[in-house]
Amino acid sequence: MSHGTLSPAVEELGQYVLVIQETPSGRVTHSWRPVEEVDLAQFRLQSRAGSTYGRIVLTAAASRRDCDEENRQCISECLSTPLPRGYGHITTPGRKKGGKHEYCERRCMRPYIDCKNAQGERVLEFSAAGMAVDWLKQYRQEVLVGGIVVIAGVAFVSVASGGGALVLVPALLMAAS
Repeated sequence: MSHGTLSPAVEELGQYVLVIQETPSGRVTHSWRPVEEVDLAQFRLQSRAGSTYGRIVLTAAASRRDCDEENRQCISECLSTPLPRGYGHITTPGRKKGGKHEYCERRCMRPYIDCKNAQGERVLEFSAAGMAVDWLKQYRQEVLVGGIVVIAGVAFVSVASGGGALVLVPALLMAAS
């Protein structure tokens, strides 16, 4: 699917970036762009000194949990164990990440959201892409850089906000960088 206003299939959401922007005429539009078409380098997590404006900076205090690391570990552990009985059909060959990866992402999503909520971070959660897009178009200025938005079980990180645009990137892509 090329980028457009139609939402990708639920199992493909993690392979797309959602861009919501205001046109010069004041109309708010959105597009789903394949990750390969977006230069994620401008949004990479910053680990050394320098300007932090417009970038995500991961920091951890001694008493705080690292929810992103816990999520990566949960997915890694899930991928290294056999699927529960009755789930073997989801490892369909030919899918980019495979059904098992999607199963593990969804299985680990609830603990991730709970961790974020326990840290006092607000996680926006939508069961369908259409509902998410409608809400985000209306309230795009309220989503801060680094904010988590869960759409149909897939976590996205806000990597750009303000200036009339909101850019949401799949969280696993940002965490892997």
